[in-house]
Amino acid sequence: MNNMNINVKDAVAIAMDYVRSLKDLIPADQLRLEETIRKDSGHWLITLSYKHPDTFDERTYKYLEIDPETREVLAMRIRNPEIVDGGIF
Repeated sequence: MNNMNINVKDAVAIAMDYVRSLKDLIPADQLRLEETIRKDSGHWLITLSYKHPDTFDERTYKYLEIDPETREVLAMRIRNPEIVDGGIF
């Protein structure tokens, strides 16, 4: 398979593996896929959320940018789920 054409499942797996590898820093309990976007550059933006410990369902959202050629996580950023395309719900 050409690395430039990694599919959404590959991108999600890379993002989830990355977050799980940070388990000592991020309490990735109940890691959940929230959103996938493929940019014109071919990079994937994968939004994941995880539950905060000791809360009923308070979640933190992170989006990760995946390079399809190197299969590396280029960035992990905070994602505010109330802001969509520059607007607020």
